[in-house]
Amino acid sequence: MRSNKVFVLTLWAALALVWAVSGDRFLDLVFAMPDIGVVDDLVISAVLLAEDARALLDPPDLFGQLRHLLHRLTGLG
Repeated sequence: MRSNKVFVLTLWAALALVWAVSGDRFLDLVFAMPDIGVVDDLVISAVLLAEDARALLDPPDLFGQLRHLLHRLTGLG
């Protein structure tokens, strides 16, 4: 049972870390989700609050930097 808790906590921590350095892609995904009434409004509100908090921290966009590096190295742009 303890290993399940550790796994879930690690998974959530990793998700938060990826979100923090992923630029605006997560916000784009939230706005692309289907309309499910009040639930999606709550999710969008929560994500907007989290995005505002992340913007105050101003973490680097590591995924954007990696994408730019790969495109430059492979001649894609």
